[in-house]
This record gives sequence, C-alpha cells and structure tokens, in this order.
Amino acid sequence: MAEQVFLDTDILIDFSQDQPEAVQTIAQLEKNYEFNISVIVAMELYAGGRSKKELANIDTFLSDFKISFLTKSISEQALAWMREFRPSHGVEINDMLIAATAFSTNTAFISKNQKHYKFLSGLNLLDYPWSKT
Repeated sequence: MAEQVFLDTDILIDFSQDQPEAVQTIAQLEKNYEFNISVIVAMELYAGGRSKKELANIDTFLSDFKISFLTKSISEQALAWMREFRPSHGVEINDMLIAATAFSTNTAFISKNQKHYKFLSGLNLLDYPWSKT
C-alpha cells in the first residue's frame, strides 16, 4: 500500500481548471501517494457548485478520493490550533479542521497556501509545488 497524502481544496480547484503547477504536482504525487481529502475539502468543493451539472461533475471528481471524516480527536486538535493561532496568524476554521485531519493520522499534507499551515508544529506539510527529486 502506498503512502497517503491529504490534498487541500486550493490544489484540487487549480487541478480542475488545468493550472500547470497543480496538474504537475498531482502527477508527481500520484507516483508515490494515494490521495485523501478531508470531508471539509469535499464540502468546500460542493459549495462552489452552482448547478446540478456542476454538482454531478464534483461527484465524479470526488469518486477518485478517499474522504476522511471528522472525529473527536480531529476536532480537539483543530480547536487547540484555533485558540493558539487565531490571534497571531488569523487562522480559519476550515483550514484548522483540514490540517487536523491529516495531523491526526500523521499523514502528509499539501496546500498551495503554505502560509496557512507552515507554523503548525508536527504537521507533515509538503512543499508546493511538489516534485520528488
């Protein structure tokens, strides 16, 4: 079984729009990782759907990913990070829940918005764009 990586919403949106950095990053990651997303990422993607056709396309797109759901320990970690980093870094609820999902299983995580996560000690944050050298 390959290692797993959690993908953030921003990369998936860019990938779906054929943005070169996201496409290249996904292509490189899929050589070594199985893809996971937080249920929060799935919900953010659905929130962007404006029609039944777009929602159906999101359904199809998400069928390629393992979706991880929130647990008590994920929620507790996200809350701890909110308390600690909201004043100093202005963290957002969704970002902390997404990061805590990856953190809870010590799984790699990648986001285009590195500044949203780089200060979270213990989070296995991969560089973006990513390429294995």
